Amino acid sequence: MSLTAGLAHSEFKRTNWYYIMKTYVSTTDDKPHQTPPALPSLPIVAIAGTRGKSTVSWLLNEILEAERMRVGLWTTSGVFMNGEHLVGELGPWSDVVSNLARGELDVAIQELEDPVVTGVGLPEHTYPLAAISSLCGNNDECLITSEAAQGAQAQHIVARAVRPDGFLVLNADDQAVLTAAEETEASVTLFALHPDNPTLRRHIEEGGNAIWLEDDQVIVCCDGNQRAIADVSTASFTLGGSLTFQLQNLLCAAALAWHMGIDPDSIASGVRTFQPDVELLPGSCNIVPLDNATILLDSARHVWTVRSLIRGIRDTAFNRTVVVTDCFPHLGEEQTREAGRLIGRVADVVVTQRHPDIEESLTHFKEGLANNDVPPLVFTMPSEIDGIERAIRMLDSGDLCLILTQYVFEAISRVRAASRTQVDAEPAN
Repeated sequence: MSLTAGLAHSEFKRTNWYYIMKTYVSTTDDKPHQTPPALPSLPIVAIAGTRGKSTVSWLLNEILEAERMRVGLWTTSGVFMNGEHLVGELGPWSDVVSNLARGELDVAIQELEDPVVTGVGLPEHTYPLAAISSLCGNNDECLITSEAAQGAQAQHIVARAVRPDGFLVLNADDQAVLTAAEETEASVTLFALHPDNPTLRRHIEEGGNAIWLEDDQVIVCCDGNQRAIADVSTASFTLGGSLTFQLQNLLCAAALAWHMGIDPDSIASGVRTFQPDVELLPGSCNIVPLDNATILLDSARHVWTVRSLIRGIRDTAFNRTVVVTDCFPHLGEEQTREAGRLIGRVADVVVTQRHPDIEESLTHFKEGLANNDVPPLVFTMPSEIDGIERAIRMLDSGDLCLILTQYVFEAISRVRAASRTQVDAEPAN
């Protein structure tokens, strides 16, 4: 039975590695060991990658809900069953697996964290469908980090964990991800932002499946046949299509849904209605409308993630861009300057904070801002909360406020409070 025909149905069975390794621990002579019992396998989709996997997981969940499927989900936000947030992790996940086995759920989505994958491992040939969203986006600074090394090791383990009769979805725009194709016996499906991606084109010429963007349409090529399955111009979470990393997440989720046999109308519906929830995806490019302005919250903490974000914002049509930041005190001197230079390319106004612990970082950050032809205006406030409030007061219709913060929940609380204050202050008709 093909994956397209069977993943969403109880006939196609898979085994979940984490559930077996952590829940079903057998004993011999009263001593525990890690040999899993013979269990029926279940329809579980695995999603891995250093960035974007949570967004892919929740977008796929949105698509499956549009198809009216019964879904279990395990992400960094917790375990969910048919949209209900369950208390705990291993116990609730056990319930999800049991419901899959009884046919009371149609499918489950499991987000795989790199440290867990490399620490525990995955049995080979266990998942019918998996995806790797990204590694470093071809950024050399990222590739030399220990996190990238762990991510590379994890993606090879994930690749080997996909069944030979299954599918592995890979990001063709990230060269480091493509090495996973050498580690799998499954069929590989590639996604890319452009149809002229050389790796994508070669893959198609060799008879492989692929998915890409063309004229705002998500195009899927399966067995040599092409068709449009969704319109990205309706995807508000991509900020008008300018956030390329969100477009890549969209393509990844759409590829998974396509291989599951999901109706294109449901894929298009999920793409249209999805919006990262700050409670479930904190700091994952949360977009908050405020009157006629737009607030974008992100927890970018590295230069390469800032670069990706700034590249997207640069192509938008906002009147002004106001940026709130703590000047990246955790980064080194040169990286702080580079972060300042990048932000200075798009910011009209930068609001930061005044604190003895970040005084040196503030100096280097301002030096980076000054490396632009027209440096932005800089306001220094006593705290991040004061900075957010000052930035919101500056906003006019058509402006964008980018808040780069480690404290997403506090930031969104302040944004909502400011929004209510503005509404209350409006004169009655």
